Amino acid sequence: MRRGERLVGLLLLATFLFSPVAIGFFQQPALVGGVPALLLYVFAAWALIVVLLALVARGGPDGEDPP
Repeated sequence: MRRGERLVGLLLLATFLFSPVAIGFFQQPALVGGVPALLLYVFAAWALIVVLLALVARGGPDGEDPP
């Protein structure tokens, strides 16, 4: 799979994770360890996107997988 295709997939994933539909699941006034669930969700989704972006960017110059 080429790097461009992975980046498009990552963009689609990020679009879904930060869409009102996905965020709507966490808008209840629930606390997880004293922290609002919505806040935890936003930071966890952001961290996931950053990690996946780093993995995609780590590929070779032609979009090859790293050794």
